[in-house]
Amino acid sequence: MSFYGPFQRSIFIQRAGWSLWFVIALVLSSSSVTAFPSFEEFSRSRDKVSPVEVTALADPVSVKPGQPFDLHLLVKLSEGWHIYALEEQSEGESLATQIRFEENIFRATGEWVEPKPTIALDGALDKVVKVHTDSVRFRRNLIVPNDLSPGAYTISGRIEYRACDNKICSLPQNIDFQTRFQVSEGDEGG
Repeated sequence: MSFYGPFQRSIFIQRAGWSLWFVIALVLSSSSVTAFPSFEEFSRSRDKVSPVEVTALADPVSVKPGQPFDLHLLVKLSEGWHIYALEEQSEGESLATQIRFEENIFRATGEWVEPKPTIALDGALDKVVKVHTDSVRFRRNLIVPNDLSPGAYTISGRIEYRACDNKICSLPQNIDFQTRFQVSEGDEGG
């Protein structure tokens, strides 16, 4: 024997059903606010993690006035990412990686030297391009001016690049580099 008749059970189930749906909707709406970031939050968090890191090194670390030295830029890429070679891919495209100095007092000889790039099909652009993956070392020869006073000096600049992972490509990005080295006393008689 039941305390509720068929009509009373139906009203109880309907009321419980609406309450249950209300609770589910409330939980879902409140969790979606915290569980899914807004587009702006996603963009800011993505900007914090770069697939490209740069380390600059002078070789040797101590040079006399008038002597040459090499500046090495070691570019490390996250797995699955690539940057484009220093040379233009095709006319009119701005894909080539570029390296620029900031107020450089040292005389550059020649151009930047890069290892032979890999020829690859870029899935993001759907074309064959010259790229560097994993890590790449760029090198440029510089000369210390003859009249430069002894002391510690800084070389700084930036690499302008586009990084791609065969699904998406970044807009052109800049990453700064900087290294310090010592200019020692020159030869008295020479």
